[in-house]
Amino acid sequence: MIILLAGLAFLLRLLIVIRDSVPFAYDMGRDLLWAKDIVFYKEPTLIGPAASIWGVYFGPLWYYFLSIPLFLSNGHPLSAVITVSLSLSLTGFLAYCWFHKYLSRFYALIFSIIILFSSQMINLSLFAFPANITPILTLCMIYFLFLAVTKNPLFISASFLSVSLIYHTEPPSAVVFTFIPIFIFFYFKLYRTRKLFKIAAISFFAYVLPFTPQILFELRNNFIQTRSLLAYFAGNNPSLSGQLPFLPRILDRAGIFFELFKESVSPQSNIIALLILLLIGFGLYHFIKTDRDKNLHILLKINVVSLLIIFIVFSVFITVEIKTWYLYGTFIFVAFLIVYALVGIRNKAAAVVFVVLFLGLNIFPYAKDERTANAKNDPAQLSNQLAAIEYIYDDSQGKPFSVYVYTPPIYDFSYQYLFWWQGVRFKKGLPVDFAYLPNQPRYVRNKELYSNGKIASTIYLILENSEQNEFYTKDSWLKNFDSYKLTKEIDINGAITVRKLNGI
Repeated sequence: MIILLAGLAFLLRLLIVIRDSVPFAYDMGRDLLWAKDIVFYKEPTLIGPAASIWGVYFGPLWYYFLSIPLFLSNGHPLSAVITVSLSLSLTGFLAYCWFHKYLSRFYALIFSIIILFSSQMINLSLFAFPANITPILTLCMIYFLFLAVTKNPLFISASFLSVSLIYHTEPPSAVVFTFIPIFIFFYFKLYRTRKLFKIAAISFFAYVLPFTPQILFELRNNFIQTRSLLAYFAGNNPSLSGQLPFLPRILDRAGIFFELFKESVSPQSNIIALLILLLIGFGLYHFIKTDRDKNLHILLKINVVSLLIIFIVFSVFITVEIKTWYLYGTFIFVAFLIVYALVGIRNKAAAVVFVVLFLGLNIFPYAKDERTANAKNDPAQLSNQLAAIEYIYDDSQGKPFSVYVYTPPIYDFSYQYLFWWQGVRFKKGLPVDFAYLPNQPRYVRNKELYSNGKIASTIYLILENSEQNEFYTKDSWLKNFDSYKLTKEIDINGAITVRKLNGI
């Protein structure tokens, strides 16, 4: 049954991708450019993407993770999204396999369904972003903490490894998550063992091991990330603004947590989300009052304590703004609490009714025509970008041309990757030059391996029809091409305009 459910969950994601395409924005383009260097140009890296904190980089795991589907698919950008979808479907599958012995097969199946078909988890499956694979690492952390308490304290080392890997998906989250296994270690008195030194040594090694590439990078670069992180948590790094006094900050964090909860269980209704919160409270009360299963109580404590630690650290000790994606892993804790509430109610018919309502609330929004229409008009959609590139290749008829892209983030990383993919992997030939403007310093690593940077007499301009950057407007950008004559212009779904220019 669980294999069928995980397969259906993956198929649902695949159908949405085929129908709506996927967003292929700045971040994904940047990440695939680095990943293709690893797999196609044999250029390894010690760091991953730049984090939202100045001077801090992700670990390189994300780039190596992406390099596998790129290798298998000959560089197809959709392969990255499909691999993320697979990892999230695997999360639901593992949730059942690891916990059915303790929750019972019935409630473990519900636990898996909540993870597989949550609107938030479906949404994370539709674009490739490093934080999107945090849920599976969070599940691993919880599982090994549970085994450490109930089976063997040595398992806590695997939990530390899971947390350390989160530094490769979202560093601020990993800093906060680090406190969880430390607290669990002392809360459950796992230090009361003759193997304390062995546990500490293995846990330290497991935690440090994934940092090996970054440690080498730090040694080469005067510990830039360490200094930046310390400044960030002290509020001295201006990367993220919006510092708030204590009480307003608590309210702000509560609002962020609730919004993420709502998007995960009832994306279109605050009222239903509040009712589910009440259900959790009611069910947990009855579970704690009536259930005597020691292992289940331990698992509940791990999840409740973890959520409290995350909220307290983000609310009390981090004074600057936090991003929603820092909390992507927290839904795993919430899914546990929902299942515990259903166990506490002790009514399987009511649990089935909840599952049916949950599926309707979370899947129905993806069936709406409005969603498809919005996707079609989005300049960041991969289908629109590929349509623009296909038009340019067809119109050029094999003659030399250059391409310049206006996109509000300035750097056209998505088009840099797509032109490389079409030109090199599909052997269509590359533009003579392709960038956000002519004569710019190189901003794509190793581009000199496949592009000469000269300007052709025929130029195509790709203009994204989206909200403009006030410091980088479309009109000011177009002035760079005043010396060229417009010969053709086409519109792609109202999302992208392609202009053909010739030298005067």
